[in-house]
Amino acid sequence: MALTVEQIRATEDDEALVDLLSAEARRLLPDELFNDTDRYYDSLDSVPQGLRAMAGIYPFSVSMDMDDLAWHFSSHNDQRHIREALNGLRELELPQIADLFEKAWRIMAPHLAELRPGHYCDTNFTKWARENGIQQQIDPMNDAIWKFCKQSGPLRLLNSWVLYARKYPERCVVAEPHP
Repeated sequence: MALTVEQIRATEDDEALVDLLSAEARRLLPDELFNDTDRYYDSLDSVPQGLRAMAGIYPFSVSMDMDDLAWHFSSHNDQRHIREALNGLRELELPQIADLFEKAWRIMAPHLAELRPGHYCDTNFTKWARENGIQQQIDPMNDAIWKFCKQSGPLRLLNSWVLYARKYPERCVVAEPHP
Protein backbone atom coordinates (compact mmCIF):
# COMPACT_ATOMS: atom_id res chain seq x y z
CA MET A 1 0.00 0.00 0.00
CA ALA A 2 1.44 3.36 -1.03
CA LEU A 3 2.05 6.13 1.47
CA THR A 4 -0.44 8.99 1.27
CA VAL A 5 -0.38 12.69 2.06
CA GLU A 6 -3.14 12.04 4.58
CA GLN A 7 -1.01 9.45 6.42
CA ILE A 8 1.88 11.90 6.62
CA ARG A 9 -0.38 14.65 7.96
CA ALA A 10 -2.02 12.30 10.48
CA THR A 11 1.28 10.99 11.90
CA GLU A 12 2.11 13.25 14.81
CA ASP A 13 4.98 11.22 16.27
CA ASP A 14 8.28 12.08 14.57
CA GLU A 15 9.80 8.62 14.89
CA ALA A 16 6.65 7.02 13.53
CA LEU A 17 6.81 9.39 10.55
CA VAL A 18 10.44 8.42 9.87
CA ASP A 19 9.34 4.78 10.01
CA LEU A 20 6.54 5.44 7.49
CA LEU A 21 8.88 7.30 5.15
CA SER A 22 11.51 4.57 5.47
CA ALA A 23 8.98 1.86 4.69
CA GLU A 24 7.81 3.73 1.60
CA ALA A 25 11.39 4.24 0.43
CA ARG A 26 12.06 0.49 0.89
CA ARG A 27 8.88 -0.31 -1.03
CA LEU A 28 9.94 1.89 -3.95
CA LEU A 29 13.64 0.99 -3.73
CA PRO A 30 13.68 -2.66 -2.63
CA ASP A 31 16.84 -4.35 -1.40
CA GLU A 32 17.31 -6.18 -4.72
CA LEU A 33 18.09 -2.87 -6.39
CA PHE A 34 21.10 -2.32 -4.18
CA ASN A 35 22.78 -5.38 -5.68
CA ASP A 36 22.82 -3.67 -9.08
CA THR A 37 23.96 -0.08 -8.64
CA ASP A 38 23.18 0.87 -12.25
CA ARG A 39 19.58 -0.31 -11.82
CA TYR A 40 19.37 1.47 -8.48
CA TYR A 41 20.48 4.83 -9.84
CA ASP A 42 18.26 4.42 -12.92
CA SER A 43 15.26 3.71 -10.69
CA LEU A 44 15.68 6.92 -8.68
CA ASP A 45 13.98 8.95 -11.40
CA SER A 46 10.71 7.15 -10.62
CA VAL A 47 10.80 7.96 -6.89
CA PRO A 48 9.14 11.09 -5.46
CA GLN A 49 11.73 13.85 -5.00
CA GLY A 50 11.41 13.90 -1.21
CA LEU A 51 11.92 10.16 -0.85
CA ARG A 52 14.79 10.30 -3.33
CA ALA A 53 16.43 12.98 -1.20
CA MET A 54 15.87 10.92 1.93
CA ALA A 55 17.37 7.84 0.31
CA GLY A 56 20.29 9.98 -0.84
CA ILE A 57 21.21 11.20 2.62
CA TYR A 58 20.49 8.06 4.61
CA PRO A 59 23.99 6.54 4.23
CA PHE A 60 25.50 9.93 5.06
CA SER A 61 23.37 10.10 8.19
CA VAL A 62 24.61 6.66 9.23
CA SER A 63 28.21 7.67 8.53
CA MET A 64 27.89 10.78 10.67
CA ASP A 65 26.32 8.76 13.49
CA MET A 66 28.99 6.04 13.41
CA ASP A 67 32.09 7.62 11.84
CA ASP A 68 32.77 10.90 10.07
CA LEU A 69 32.94 12.62 6.68
CA ALA A 70 36.23 11.09 5.60
CA TRP A 71 34.93 7.62 6.41
CA HIS A 72 31.75 8.37 4.50
CA PHE A 73 33.72 9.11 1.35
CA SER A 74 35.92 6.07 1.86
CA SER A 75 32.82 3.86 1.99
CA HIS A 76 30.60 5.74 -0.47
CA ASN A 77 32.85 6.96 -3.23
CA ASP A 78 30.70 6.40 -6.31
CA GLN A 79 30.16 9.82 -7.93
CA ARG A 80 26.46 9.03 -8.38
CA HIS A 81 26.07 8.37 -4.67
CA ILE A 82 27.92 11.54 -3.77
CA ARG A 83 25.71 13.61 -6.09
CA GLU A 84 22.56 12.00 -4.66
CA ALA A 85 23.67 12.79 -1.12
CA LEU A 86 24.52 16.40 -1.99
CA ASN A 87 21.28 16.91 -3.92
CA GLY A 88 19.38 15.26 -1.07
CA LEU A 89 20.87 17.62 1.49
CA ARG A 90 19.89 20.58 -0.63
CA GLU A 91 16.37 19.26 -1.32
CA LEU A 92 15.85 18.61 2.39
CA GLU A 93 16.77 22.25 3.05
CA LEU A 94 20.06 21.59 4.81
CA PRO A 95 22.20 24.14 2.93
CA GLN A 96 24.88 24.48 5.63
CA ILE A 97 25.37 20.72 5.80
CA ALA A 98 25.31 20.51 2.00
CA ASP A 99 28.05 23.14 1.79
CA LEU A 100 30.22 21.21 4.26
CA PHE A 101 29.56 17.97 2.40
CA GLU A 102 30.51 19.61 -0.90
CA LYS A 103 33.68 21.07 0.61
CA ALA A 104 34.64 17.61 1.92
CA TRP A 105 33.91 16.17 -1.54
CA ARG A 106 36.39 18.64 -3.05
CA ILE A 107 39.00 17.54 -0.50
CA MET A 108 38.32 13.85 -1.16
CA ALA A 109 37.84 14.07 -4.96
CA PRO A 110 41.52 13.61 -5.89
CA HIS A 111 41.57 10.43 -3.80
CA LEU A 112 38.27 8.77 -4.77
CA ALA A 113 39.79 6.56 -7.48
CA GLU A 114 42.33 5.32 -4.97
CA LEU A 115 39.58 4.57 -2.45
CA ARG A 116 37.32 2.66 -4.87
CA PRO A 117 39.20 -0.63 -4.79
CA GLY A 118 38.86 -0.67 -1.01
CA HIS A 119 42.55 -0.72 -0.22
CA TYR A 120 42.09 0.51 3.28
CA CYS A 121 40.82 -1.32 6.29
CA ASP A 122 39.92 0.56 9.45
CA THR A 123 43.36 1.36 10.80
CA ASN A 124 45.04 1.81 7.43
CA PHE A 125 42.44 4.33 6.25
CA THR A 126 42.76 6.40 9.40
CA LYS A 127 46.53 6.45 9.09
CA TRP A 128 46.34 7.24 5.36
CA ALA A 129 43.84 10.08 5.90
CA ARG A 130 46.05 11.63 8.61
CA GLU A 131 49.26 11.25 6.59
CA ASN A 132 47.64 12.95 3.59
CA GLY A 133 46.29 15.84 5.68
CA ILE A 134 42.72 14.91 4.81
CA GLN A 135 41.53 14.23 8.33
CA GLN A 136 42.91 17.52 9.61
CA GLN A 137 40.97 19.42 6.92
CA ILE A 138 37.76 17.50 7.51
CA ASP A 139 37.75 17.48 11.33
CA PRO A 140 36.32 21.04 11.65
CA MET A 141 33.53 20.06 9.23
CA ASN A 142 32.81 16.96 11.30
CA ASP A 143 32.54 19.12 14.41
CA ALA A 144 30.07 21.49 12.72
CA ILE A 145 27.91 18.63 11.44
CA TRP A 146 27.96 16.80 14.78
CA LYS A 147 26.95 20.03 16.53
CA PHE A 148 24.04 20.42 14.10
CA CYS A 149 23.04 16.78 14.63
CA LYS A 150 23.09 17.17 18.41
CA GLN A 151 20.89 20.26 18.17
CA SER A 152 18.47 18.37 15.90
CA GLY A 153 17.44 16.01 18.68
CA PRO A 154 17.40 12.23 18.83
CA LEU A 155 16.66 11.80 15.11
CA ARG A 156 19.76 13.84 14.25
CA LEU A 157 20.00 14.30 10.44
CA LEU A 158 16.83 12.25 9.97
CA ASN A 159 14.95 15.08 11.66
CA SER A 160 15.21 16.79 8.27
CA TRP A 161 12.94 14.04 6.89
CA VAL A 162 10.25 14.94 9.41
CA LEU A 163 10.47 18.67 8.79
CA TYR A 164 10.45 18.18 5.02
CA ALA A 165 7.58 15.66 4.98
CA ARG A 166 5.43 17.91 7.14
CA LYS A 167 6.18 20.92 4.93
CA TYR A 168 5.96 19.11 1.56
CA PRO A 169 3.97 15.88 2.04
CA GLU A 170 3.06 15.77 -1.65
CA ARG A 171 6.76 15.43 -2.52
CA CYS A 172 6.99 12.23 -0.46
CA VAL A 173 4.24 10.21 -2.12
CA VAL A 174 3.72 8.65 -5.51
CA ALA A 175 1.41 10.91 -7.46
CA GLU A 176 -1.97 9.39 -8.06
CA PRO A 177 -2.91 9.15 -11.74
CA HIS A 178 -5.54 11.62 -12.85
CA PRO A 179 -8.72 10.10 -14.29
